[in-house]
Amino acid sequence: MKNKRKWKKGEMSRTIVIYSIRVLTAVLVWAILMTMLSAVLGWMIDLSPVLTFAAAAFGGELTLLAFKRIFAKEDHGQNY
Repeated sequence: MKNKRKWKKGEMSRTIVIYSIRVLTAVLVWAILMTMLSAVLGWMIDLSPVLTFAAAAFGGELTLLAFKRIFAKEDHGQNY
C-alpha cells in the first residue's frame, strides 16, 4: 500500500478493492492447491472455515465499498 499522507478522491477505495481482490484470489488458489494435494495424498481436509472467513471479511469490504459508491450523494462542486 502506498505510504501517503493524503489520498486523492477515490484512490483509497480503489486501493482497497485491488488488495481485497488479490487476497480473495490468493486464498482461492491456495484452497484449490490444498484440495488437490489432499486428494493426491489421501488427507481429509476441511477448508470451509478459512474460505468462509475470507469471503466474509474481504467480500464484505467489497460490498460495503460498492454500496458506498452507489448510495453516495453526488458532489456538484459545492464546498460547504
